[in-house]
Amino acid sequence: MTFSRFLLLAGIIYLLFKWLFKSPPPTPRSGNFDRQGQAIEEMVQDPVCGTYVPVGQALSLTREKETFYFCSDECREKFLQKQPAGKK
Repeated sequence: MTFSRFLLLAGIIYLLFKWLFKSPPPTPRSGNFDRQGQAIEEMVQDPVCGTYVPVGQALSLTREKETFYFCSDECREKFLQKQPAGKK
């Protein structure tokens, strides 16, 4: 067997192997996940102190169809004092 035939045969075997054992296409996921597949919770910023808090742990306040998220009761109270109801 000549060297060129050997290379051709090796290439065909490589392509056949790659075709037979290809990985399945990735499945689409909804939401954000880390490398271990754990869900990543969205972070929101407190408008008073600037702290980022996971949305599930944040305190919320909705005014005029806008939702504000806070890290603590203290920040929510400061926000309410600076912006009384009816004002934005």
